[in-house]
Amino acid sequence: MKTYVASAFAVSLLALSIGQALAGEADAASPAPVAQSTQDSSAPAPVATATDEKTAKTKKLEAVTVTGSLIPRAQIEGPSPITTITAKDIDQQGFTDTFDALRSLPIANGSVQDPQFTGGYTPGAKTVSLFGLNPSFTLTLLNGRPMASYPLAYNGNNNITDIANIPVGLIDHIDVLTGGQSSIYGSAAIAGVVNIVMKDHIDGTHVSFRYGDYSDGGGASKRLQLSSGHTWGDFELSGGLQLSKEDPIWAYQRSYIDSYNDDPTGKPGVPSRTFLRLAEGDNPHYVDPGAATCAPLSYLYNGTTAYSYRAGSNLGYYCGSPNNVSYATLANKSTDANGSLFARYHLNDSTELYADMLYSYSNPTYNGGSPFWNNTFYNQTSGQYEEWQRIFAPEEVGSDAQDQHVFTRTYNVSLGVRGSIGNSSWNYDGYYNRSQSNVTRKSTDFLAANGIDDYYLGPQLGTDPNGYAIFAPNLDRLYQPLTRAQYDQFTAPNISHSMAWTQNETLTANTTSLFSLPAGDVGFAAIVQNSNERFDNSSASPAAAEGYYRGVTGSTTAAGKRSQYAFGGEMRIPLLETLVANVSSRYDKYSYAGTGNGKATYKLGLEYRPIDTLLLRGSYATAFRAPDMFYLFSSHSSGYSQSTDYYKCRQEGYNSQTYDNCAQSGTSMLAVSSGNTNLKDITAKSFTYGFVWSTADNNLSWSVDYNAIRISNEVVTLSSDEILQQEANCRLGTSENGEQAFDINSPTCREVLGEVKRLPSTDPVNPGGISEVDTYPINVATEYQTGIQSSLNYHLKTSSIGSFLFSLDYYDELKHTYQEKAGDPVTNYLCCANSNEFKSRVSGTATWNIGKWSSTLFGIRNGSSWNSIGTAKDIGPWITFNGSVNYKVLPSTTISLVVNNIANKRPPTDTTNGSWPYYDVTLYNALGRSVYFEVGYDFGK
Repeated sequence: MKTYVASAFAVSLLALSIGQALAGEADAASPAPVAQSTQDSSAPAPVATATDEKTAKTKKLEAVTVTGSLIPRAQIEGPSPITTITAKDIDQQGFTDTFDALRSLPIANGSVQDPQFTGGYTPGAKTVSLFGLNPSFTLTLLNGRPMASYPLAYNGNNNITDIANIPVGLIDHIDVLTGGQSSIYGSAAIAGVVNIVMKDHIDGTHVSFRYGDYSDGGGASKRLQLSSGHTWGDFELSGGLQLSKEDPIWAYQRSYIDSYNDDPTGKPGVPSRTFLRLAEGDNPHYVDPGAATCAPLSYLYNGTTAYSYRAGSNLGYYCGSPNNVSYATLANKSTDANGSLFARYHLNDSTELYADMLYSYSNPTYNGGSPFWNNTFYNQTSGQYEEWQRIFAPEEVGSDAQDQHVFTRTYNVSLGVRGSIGNSSWNYDGYYNRSQSNVTRKSTDFLAANGIDDYYLGPQLGTDPNGYAIFAPNLDRLYQPLTRAQYDQFTAPNISHSMAWTQNETLTANTTSLFSLPAGDVGFAAIVQNSNERFDNSSASPAAAEGYYRGVTGSTTAAGKRSQYAFGGEMRIPLLETLVANVSSRYDKYSYAGTGNGKATYKLGLEYRPIDTLLLRGSYATAFRAPDMFYLFSSHSSGYSQSTDYYKCRQEGYNSQTYDNCAQSGTSMLAVSSGNTNLKDITAKSFTYGFVWSTADNNLSWSVDYNAIRISNEVVTLSSDEILQQEANCRLGTSENGEQAFDINSPTCREVLGEVKRLPSTDPVNPGGISEVDTYPINVATEYQTGIQSSLNYHLKTSSIGSFLFSLDYYDELKHTYQEKAGDPVTNYLCCANSNEFKSRVSGTATWNIGKWSSTLFGIRNGSSWNSIGTAKDIGPWITFNGSVNYKVLPSTTISLVVNNIANKRPPTDTTNGSWPYYDVTLYNALGRSVYFEVGYDFGK
């Protein structure tokens, strides 16, 4: 609250200062303001080409529609900072896909889960995080219209928009508008808006083919692009097609992460327990198989399986390999097909019918590692409780045995009519839009009935008084490798279908001259919208809930629908010739499950141009995020997952560097969650102010903006791992690094202790161990974030050595705090590994155009991050460069060479990170250097 009182005071002070400055200039003649833009003057404007700024003093600027406003305007820059990535930027700076282009923005500093994170919920999807905030707080639009949410839950509980299936070759430009924009676009526009604008007007026919590969192996790719357009009288048709195919990148193709022996902490690599017999009870220990038993298995995992001892745990010997981790993918195998079609028919000079269509198909395939089986039971033969475990090597079952396929089909269709009303200044646009995404997930899982359990353990002989199954297994089978035929006999495809769609009917009307004031015309716009959305998510086959698959006791299912209506308005008011106010407001009403929420939001903005080349700007906005559909409608779901009993491990003296040696590491436990239809909207307030300056010829421009966002009523559903870490903190009274105290009677600690259910101390296998972790979403948290973003652009033209374009973009996050519940400690996300976002990022581009040649060097510096144990901010920085060279062989033919990560920079080393792959996969990647060669041809030239 104090921050926003200060912010409001700052706005008042700014307005007072401007008023005083204007009072002194009241009698002076002031020239008309000039459109200012930080965009490269040789690149396309974000949404349309306005009148040449060099002649702006003598010509009336043409009004164009700009992302973030419903009112056409001459100036591209407004009260909120906007960044544009053009199609030329994407080609020259080497971005391979839409995610790559957006992830390169310094303001996209937050960590995200991408295909490297195969253990996550959405390895087939890609998204970005602005300002280090949750990706769901960024609204993603296609041609200014909403897109359907990805049907699978990001991080298990969030709705995101998947940008993996937006064909980069069919993009005209991408606008990124930061700050609260709910007063224009409604829900989700808390951190900002990403508007992906497709090429909807194409002259002639263009075709290109690109081939690429990685220096360290894997990832070979091919891409074919075709676009064409033609006009027949009043009818215009444009469209494009992009086909691509990519090979996977495996961890074993990167020598520095292909084994547990690559552990950078200096401790010996700990082989995985690929063949394990563990005696449970008061004296847990590995039952020693003997070196002679392990010797015949040595060929497995590329000759690395051996008689092993897990140092630190003192549990004994087993047969294991340090290389099993290398059989996981870092980049998906995928075949994609994308098509766009844009039709326009001019009924008359003032009316146009239009249809916009985009269809995408992809089938990313990823692999999270080797197949795994274990079971805990009472061994009647040995008279003790035992756990048997197998991790199956590729020599047994093939490297593709654990492949997971995600077949994704998405489409976005808009049908509408737009034009002007008579000879007035009024324009309108009425359209119907529908976006849908269908995902089919296919994995291979062990069968429960007559499957792997029967093979290893034989028939069940009953159940003991403690609830454990009784077997008399044949020990010889545990140490016999499987064959692919046996694996296929014991497994079956686990197929699930998920879907999400949204549709809306929208009518907008605007005028650049509602009425006139002494300083100019007042612009006005209005919007009325009716929307419906629905989703149906299933993470596993319905048969999983019936115990058909071994180890899958249930599946995550969620389905729901809701409707929404909204109306709003916007005014652009010239208070003085040099001062313009922007005011917008909108009301959204959601209805679902017999209840619903309504929210009104507004935005106030000021643009002050004391001279033609300087814009001072500021804005204050309220914003909101309607509850995610997963948060609302997730059914009661359960499933076993691997986690660590941090409380027991820390009691025994283990820490982040040694948890792998703890007997309670990788414990199988039941996780239970459900939705909550009583959730309220997440609300936010945002404040920005800054300036844009340029030289008179616009060859040099510079912008600096400060932003602040406060989020309230944030929804929280802690993961099992987070809950268990918090439980350990609460029970032990301190964080692992000792820098934060915890009160076991605090609201959060009381909540967390109630979410963890433990076995009785008399349990024969795991006394006092975890039996279940329960959680559900609630509105409790607050989050606060501030930062400064800056952009500098310079265009140098010469008569003899061509032209040069230079740009430098920077973002520094000043503050980011989080409080889960009132009365809890405030967590500093920029400290001590509490979060894993980049505090600072800077990118730069240098382009040289001369004759038929064009070359570009793009670099990005990702600032230092905290080590994994949170004791020092000494990881990185991570600096990479991309380069491209383009040559126009003929007027119709262009060839290009692109090299990404020119120096083949690996993720920075973290000597405290003992968890494979030993770097933060949400910040860095191990893909390495890639090289692409492309040939483009324009028919008719």
